[in-house]
Amino acid sequence: MLPVISPGAMLTIETGSFGEQAPQPGEIVAFRRGEGLVCHRFYGTLRIGKRQLGIERGDNNRIAGLFRLENYVGRLHAVDGQSGETLFRMVSKPGFLQLVIGLIHERWDWLVRGKIQNFL
Repeated sequence: MLPVISPGAMLTIETGSFGEQAPQPGEIVAFRRGEGLVCHRFYGTLRIGKRQLGIERGDNNRIAGLFRLENYVGRLHAVDGQSGETLFRMVSKPGFLQLVIGLIHERWDWLVRGKIQNFL
């Protein structure tokens, strides 16, 4: 989340499920990705078929990404013991092209990982 959050910063996450505390656009959320935890800015949700996904983007990333709502962990509450409220200010929303490229990137990764795992 550079330049807003420096590497090594101590983050306090207010945990909860997406259904009980859906974040507001512009807030920084935490979600599981693989074995790790990712903190990115939340922009809203997108429905693809029966699945609803969260739209996210790191402040230093050009392409928006998607995450499964069941992987949502919570929202950022504090950074290094200080309230993260100022970090929640909305930054520029990703444009349509950024969302489309992000979606294609996510699907491509999923397809390639699935093919490789099936091959092995």
